[in-house]
Amino acid sequence: MGTYKINMRHNCGFFSDFLTIIAGIMYCHDNGFEFYIDWKNQYYNKNNYGNLFDKYFYQKTTEDMDFDNVFQTLTPYKYYFSANDNYNTLLKPSKILHDYNILNNEFFTSIDTSELNSNKVLGVHRRGTDHYLHGFLLNDEYYFKEINEEFKKNNYDKILLITDDENSYNNFLSEFGETLITTNSTKTKSLTGLHKENLTDGDVLSKDVLLDSYLLSKTDYKIITRSNVSTFSLLCNLQKDNFRYIDSHITYN
Repeated sequence: MGTYKINMRHNCGFFSDFLTIIAGIMYCHDNGFEFYIDWKNQYYNKNNYGNLFDKYFYQKTTEDMDFDNVFQTLTPYKYYFSANDNYNTLLKPSKILHDYNILNNEFFTSIDTSELNSNKVLGVHRRGTDHYLHGFLLNDEYYFKEINEEFKKNNYDKILLITDDENSYNNFLSEFGETLITTNSTKTKSLTGLHKENLTDGDVLSKDVLLDSYLLSKTDYKIITRSNVSTFSLLCNLQKDNFRYIDSHITYN
């Protein structure tokens, strides 16, 4: 058994990078290797200072150990993740996430989930910005229809909305009022990905998307946009028959 150091330097979206890292960890797991992740991203840690993985996640190895090999991203995302992920395809990466205690970090243990725990909550992920590059975006009215249909079948107390789109946030707030739960995460009216807009510090952006996706994972049922954000959310708390993709026309990886 050897130990691989995996240097992640893709400088893509936060969870695009993260899921590529998970694919690398899965490769190490399948082949009996230990691993150490060194992740830097110009959008999320200024001047490439510090290791994003150690900042938000857990790994048992340390940088000062001896490595048998050093790789610049061990394996691509598509090697382990399907363009049309579902419960069955996500079972293994979800198990890896938990078997290696990757979420065992103070960032996650400090998140307040009390409002979700005390209510029956429908989670909704409405991805905007540059997501149109992967397929046409459904309008807010379509989401409203799907949400109202779900409310007819199940008696929810609240809706947790996760979105990067400021216009959609305002539309949802107008439609659902006090039923809506949301966060103060960064949003925009632009069609450019948040990480490329320089709207706020990259440290804030990474915390925003981690908080949003983790809270989404704790909801009772999810209507989600197919994206890396929703994939991470499902990996955190994968349960059969408690989510559905609203935009099955999008293949995302």
